[in-house]
Amino acid sequence: MLETNAVPNLMRPFAALALLAVLVVGPRATGQAVAEANPELAAARARLEQARDAHDAAYEGLEELILELEDDYIEITTGPDAATFRHQLVLAMHDSLDVARSRVDAQRSQGRPVLRGFRRQSLFEAFDGPVRAAAEIDERLASWVAHAVADDLSKRDSVESLTKDDLLRIVDDAFPVGMNWFVFWNEVFRGEQDEVTAYIETYKEFEEAGTDLMRVQHPERYGPRGEVAPPGMVVIPGGSYTIGPDRNGWTNTDARRVNLKPFFMDRREVTNREYSIYVNALALSKRDAALPRGWSQDSAGRAVYDATLEDHPVLYVSWSQADAYARWAGKRLPTEVEWEAAAAGLDGLTYPWGNAFKLGYCNGGSRQEASLPVESFPLGKSSTGCFDLAGNAWEWTATTIEGKNVDVLPEGLLNMVIRGGSFMSERNELQTRYRWAAPGHDTFASPRYTRPIGFRCVKGL
Repeated sequence: MLETNAVPNLMRPFAALALLAVLVVGPRATGQAVAEANPELAAARARLEQARDAHDAAYEGLEELILELEDDYIEITTGPDAATFRHQLVLAMHDSLDVARSRVDAQRSQGRPVLRGFRRQSLFEAFDGPVRAAAEIDERLASWVAHAVADDLSKRDSVESLTKDDLLRIVDDAFPVGMNWFVFWNEVFRGEQDEVTAYIETYKEFEEAGTDLMRVQHPERYGPRGEVAPPGMVVIPGGSYTIGPDRNGWTNTDARRVNLKPFFMDRREVTNREYSIYVNALALSKRDAALPRGWSQDSAGRAVYDATLEDHPVLYVSWSQADAYARWAGKRLPTEVEWEAAAAGLDGLTYPWGNAFKLGYCNGGSRQEASLPVESFPLGKSSTGCFDLAGNAWEWTATTIEGKNVDVLPEGLLNMVIRGGSFMSERNELQTRYRWAAPGHDTFASPRYTRPIGFRCVKGL
């Protein structure tokens, strides 16, 4: 096998892809069980296995080529007979100059322009055969020498007075002094070798097969045109959604059909740790206004919160604080319709996981004592791939209680819709259609506000 410093740059992505293949394919012995459980998944895994085998074979072929050429490179550059090898190459090219000149003269005699590309091709065709025949090195390396010299000479208008010493200087310059073979391979020689082409093609097929498998395993991460969701987000599919009715929330609303374009949504609520990164990125003068209830600042102005809750949803944030975070992250708060579409899905489910409440599917339904880390309830994940859309923390939306979507809070008394319930909620508040409201302009700093409100963000595709 190649040593570390011998691995060509072209091959280095393979290690990461190979690891990906191990992770997503798993033991091959499980293939039959997978096929019986999910034929589409089994087919995707089989394709990845085939692509991996083809890539492994191409890797071995490329590795073999590199090792074979190394010996010839050493002989022509630093070996004891290097001068003799180079002299043989020079003699072969010098004897072939007349052939190249004749072709160039014929082009001129017909009144056609003699461009550099034509001169280079004429010289290479004249040199290539004789050089490969004369040199006792791999013909691919010999052809490369012929091409390098032809390229250099093509810059000249005439090669009439060219001597063997001139050719020797060009050959010497083609092999930088002190450059080892593996650097030469990566930076100078590699070119369009068949083994390189095979490696690149099988690499692409391997990568595409891995992506296809990920799409089967996690369709929520890909948009309709193959758009990949940003880290921590999923794709909420576009389509016609039934929104409502709500008969037990803040107001009574009727069911209606709404057409939505696909969009990205955070797969879980923003955590205390994530929110602290945002606060600490602000100018010192702006940090105090961004602190949720219960947070403070240390002597250096950095946000201080209960470190044991870093993976819990940030709570008791105002609408403006949530909106500011979303803008800082390059996102926005979801509208009420977007939130409900993500929670209920195209089937209009009563709860994110189905139409019946199930204990152990969310942090709520029996008035729990406190929040839990996000993604603690994988069974409660929505059909769209989002966690914690029921319980743990109420979530802000960008919709007023009257149903108007806003980018900036209007002045005056204003109630903004919150959705999803919290760890304190009874079962009815955890339903996907249940809507409640909270004062948009309040800071929620006072303990009299008992509803723990957090948020998650969305983004257009």
